[in-house]
Amino acid sequence: MITTLNLNRHRKAKIWLGELPNLINPEHGCLECSLPGRTSTLTNRQQGAIEMLVPSAGRALYGLLGGEFFPTDSGELIVKVAVSENTEIEMPGSLASNLDTVYRGLPVEYADSVFNGIGDAGEILGSGILFCNCAAHSPVGSSPRMFRQIALILVRLIASQTASVSEEEFTEEELTRLVSAG
Repeated sequence: MITTLNLNRHRKAKIWLGELPNLINPEHGCLECSLPGRTSTLTNRQQGAIEMLVPSAGRALYGLLGGEFFPTDSGELIVKVAVSENTEIEMPGSLASNLDTVYRGLPVEYADSVFNGIGDAGEILGSGILFCNCAAHSPVGSSPRMFRQIALILVRLIASQTASVSEEEFTEEELTRLVSAG
Protein backbone atom coordinates (compact mmCIF):
# COMPACT_ATOMS: atom_id res chain seq x y z
CA MET A 1 0.00 0.00 0.00
CA ILE A 2 1.33 3.45 -0.92
CA THR A 3 0.12 6.51 0.96
CA THR A 4 1.01 10.12 0.14
CA LEU A 5 0.67 12.58 3.01
CA ASN A 6 0.37 16.33 2.42
CA LEU A 7 1.37 17.86 5.71
CA ASN A 8 1.38 21.40 7.05
CA ARG A 9 3.95 23.95 5.86
CA HIS A 10 4.24 22.23 2.45
CA ARG A 11 5.87 19.11 3.89
CA LYS A 12 5.17 15.84 2.14
CA ALA A 13 5.74 12.16 2.80
CA LYS A 14 5.13 9.05 0.75
CA ILE A 15 4.93 5.76 2.62
CA TRP A 16 5.09 2.22 1.28
CA LEU A 17 3.82 -0.55 3.56
CA GLY A 18 4.16 -4.22 2.61
CA GLU A 19 6.00 -3.28 -0.58
CA LEU A 20 9.01 -1.30 -1.76
CA PRO A 21 9.50 1.30 -4.49
CA ASN A 22 11.13 -0.02 -7.65
CA LEU A 23 14.60 1.20 -6.70
CA ILE A 24 16.42 -2.00 -5.74
CA ASN A 25 19.69 -2.50 -7.60
CA PRO A 26 21.30 -5.90 -6.91
CA GLU A 27 24.64 -4.57 -8.18
CA HIS A 28 24.99 -2.09 -5.29
CA GLY A 29 27.51 -3.05 -2.63
CA CYS A 30 26.47 -3.41 1.01
CA LEU A 31 27.86 -2.20 4.28
CA GLU A 32 26.97 -4.24 7.34
CA CYS A 33 26.90 -4.04 11.11
CA SER A 34 25.61 -6.21 13.93
CA LEU A 35 23.56 -5.04 16.93
CA PRO A 36 22.32 -6.95 19.94
CA GLY A 37 18.67 -7.85 19.50
CA ARG A 38 15.98 -9.16 21.77
CA THR A 39 13.66 -11.90 20.57
CA SER A 40 11.52 -10.40 17.84
CA THR A 41 7.76 -10.21 18.23
CA LEU A 42 7.52 -10.03 14.44
CA THR A 43 6.97 -13.39 12.80
CA ASN A 44 6.89 -12.55 9.08
CA ARG A 45 8.97 -10.53 6.66
CA GLN A 46 8.09 -6.84 6.86
CA GLN A 47 8.68 -4.24 4.14
CA GLY A 48 8.38 -0.50 4.16
CA ALA A 49 9.79 2.72 2.76
CA ILE A 50 9.49 6.43 3.37
CA GLU A 51 10.15 9.37 1.06
CA MET A 52 10.24 12.82 2.67
CA LEU A 53 10.28 16.38 1.38
CA VAL A 54 10.67 19.03 4.09
CA PRO A 55 11.05 22.70 3.08
CA SER A 56 13.52 24.35 5.45
CA ALA A 57 15.46 27.62 5.36
CA GLY A 58 15.35 28.29 1.63
CA ARG A 59 15.86 24.70 0.48
CA ALA A 60 13.91 21.46 0.54
CA LEU A 61 15.37 18.57 2.54
CA TYR A 62 14.86 15.27 0.74
CA GLY A 63 15.45 11.56 1.14
CA LEU A 64 13.95 8.15 0.46
CA LEU A 65 14.86 4.97 2.32
CA GLY A 66 13.23 1.57 2.29
CA GLY A 67 13.96 -1.93 3.37
CA GLU A 68 12.96 -5.36 4.52
CA PHE A 69 13.12 -7.03 7.90
CA PHE A 70 13.45 -10.80 8.23
CA PRO A 71 12.96 -11.95 11.85
CA THR A 72 15.19 -14.70 13.25
CA ASP A 73 15.92 -16.12 16.68
CA SER A 74 19.67 -15.42 16.48
CA GLY A 75 19.80 -12.89 19.33
CA GLU A 76 21.32 -10.24 17.08
CA LEU A 77 20.19 -7.82 14.42
CA ILE A 78 22.28 -7.83 11.25
CA VAL A 79 21.87 -4.52 9.43
CA LYS A 80 22.80 -4.32 5.75
CA VAL A 81 22.74 -1.01 3.89
CA ALA A 82 23.02 -1.02 0.09
CA VAL A 83 25.18 1.85 -1.15
CA SER A 84 25.56 3.19 -4.67
CA GLU A 85 28.95 3.98 -6.05
CA ASN A 86 29.19 6.28 -9.06
CA THR A 87 26.14 5.05 -10.98
CA GLU A 88 23.63 7.87 -10.83
CA ILE A 89 20.32 7.16 -12.52
CA GLU A 90 17.64 9.82 -12.26
CA MET A 91 14.42 8.94 -10.48
CA PRO A 92 11.41 10.58 -12.12
CA GLY A 93 8.23 11.16 -10.17
CA SER A 94 9.75 11.76 -6.76
CA LEU A 95 8.33 14.24 -4.27
CA ALA A 96 11.28 16.56 -5.00
CA SER A 97 11.23 16.30 -8.82
CA ASN A 98 10.00 19.87 -9.23
CA LEU A 99 12.76 21.27 -7.00
CA ASP A 100 15.86 19.17 -7.50
CA THR A 101 17.26 16.27 -9.50
CA VAL A 102 16.68 13.02 -7.63
CA TYR A 103 18.94 10.01 -8.12
CA ARG A 104 18.37 6.35 -7.27
CA GLY A 105 20.57 4.84 -4.58
CA LEU A 106 22.27 5.85 -1.36
CA PRO A 107 25.71 7.45 -1.63
CA VAL A 108 28.24 5.83 0.69
CA GLU A 109 28.65 9.12 2.61
CA TYR A 110 25.10 8.71 3.98
CA ALA A 111 25.51 5.09 5.14
CA ASP A 112 26.83 6.04 8.60
CA SER A 113 23.80 8.28 9.07
CA VAL A 114 21.50 5.37 8.28
CA PHE A 115 23.38 3.17 10.78
CA ASN A 116 23.11 5.94 13.40
CA GLY A 117 19.38 6.28 12.77
CA ILE A 118 18.76 2.60 13.32
CA GLY A 119 20.88 2.37 16.46
CA ASP A 120 17.94 1.17 18.60
CA ALA A 121 16.56 -1.19 15.95
CA GLY A 122 17.65 -4.28 17.89
CA GLU A 123 15.33 -3.25 20.70
CA ILE A 124 12.53 -2.10 18.41
CA LEU A 125 12.54 -4.86 15.77
CA GLY A 126 14.31 -7.63 17.65
CA SER A 127 16.72 -10.14 16.19
CA GLY A 128 16.85 -10.75 12.46
CA ILE A 129 18.15 -9.13 9.31
CA LEU A 130 17.28 -5.55 8.34
CA PHE A 131 18.21 -4.90 4.74
CA CYS A 132 17.93 -1.24 3.65
CA ASN A 133 17.98 -1.98 -0.05
CA CYS A 134 16.24 0.93 -1.74
CA ALA A 135 16.99 4.63 -1.53
CA ALA A 136 17.01 7.90 -3.42
CA HIS A 137 18.83 11.16 -2.79
CA SER A 138 19.26 14.62 -4.25
CA PRO A 139 22.50 16.63 -4.50
CA VAL A 140 21.02 19.74 -2.87
CA GLY A 141 18.29 18.48 -0.53
CA SER A 142 19.81 15.35 1.00
CA SER A 143 21.92 15.43 4.12
CA PRO A 144 23.29 13.05 6.74
CA ARG A 145 20.79 14.40 9.27
CA MET A 146 17.87 13.74 6.93
CA PHE A 147 18.91 10.11 6.34
CA ARG A 148 19.47 9.54 10.07
CA GLN A 149 15.91 10.70 10.80
CA ILE A 150 14.39 8.76 7.90
CA ALA A 151 16.16 5.59 9.07
CA LEU A 152 14.67 6.02 12.54
CA ILE A 153 11.19 6.48 11.06
CA LEU A 154 11.68 3.46 8.76
CA VAL A 155 12.47 1.17 11.70
CA ARG A 156 9.37 2.32 13.57
CA LEU A 157 7.26 1.99 10.45
CA ILE A 158 8.40 -1.60 9.88
CA ALA A 159 7.91 -2.46 13.56
CA SER A 160 4.36 -1.07 13.58
CA GLN A 161 3.08 -3.88 11.31
CA THR A 162 0.23 -1.62 10.25
CA ALA A 163 -1.44 -2.09 6.90
CA SER A 164 -1.97 1.64 6.39
CA VAL A 165 -1.06 4.96 7.93
CA SER A 166 -3.12 8.11 8.25
CA GLU A 167 -1.90 11.68 8.18
CA GLU A 168 -3.00 12.18 11.79
CA GLU A 169 -1.16 9.12 13.18
CA PHE A 170 2.03 9.72 11.25
CA THR A 171 2.15 13.47 11.81
CA GLU A 172 1.67 13.18 15.55
CA GLU A 173 4.23 10.49 16.30
CA GLU A 174 6.97 10.47 13.71
CA LEU A 175 7.07 13.55 11.53
CA THR A 176 7.32 15.87 14.51
CA ARG A 177 10.72 14.36 15.24
CA LEU A 178 11.94 14.69 11.67
CA VAL A 179 10.73 18.23 11.18
CA SER A 180 12.16 19.50 14.47
CA ALA A 181 15.50 17.84 13.71
CA GLY A 182 15.61 19.06 10.08
